[in-house]
Amino acid sequence: MAITYKVLKCKNPRGQAGVLYANDRAVKTGDYTFDQLTEDIQFSTTVTKADVVAVLAAAQEYILKGLLSGQRVVLSDLGALQVQLKSHCFAQSAIGADDFDPSSYIKNYYVRFRPEARLIKALRSQARVRRLSSTLMP
Repeated sequence: MAITYKVLKCKNPRGQAGVLYANDRAVKTGDYTFDQLTEDIQFSTTVTKADVVAVLAAAQEYILKGLLSGQRVVLSDLGALQVQLKSHCFAQSAIGADDFDPSSYIKNYYVRFRPEARLIKALRSQARVRRLSSTLMP
């Protein structure tokens, strides 16, 4: 198994004019589905597939509960999940107004995953890469 990547052109705001800059970007090669995950866990443990599905479904429900209550959800050695907001700017003077609704300025909600250092270290030590394309896009 290898992480597949492409070489793509990019803009370097501090770069020289007329110089082509490029960087490597990981490319998704497929999805590791919930069913594949449950089967893999079943085969590597003594737990049945139904039990794995039940535990993962309950974990998903309680992760959502924690996120909706504004908590950071820590998944031991895996990492942590936390809600992030993207909002429009508003004038500070509007905060005291009677008709001010701060939630109306929220554009979107995101879930940010912050991996634990162990996970990053394991990824760096075990990762193998494979180039998908060697030419730059015009």
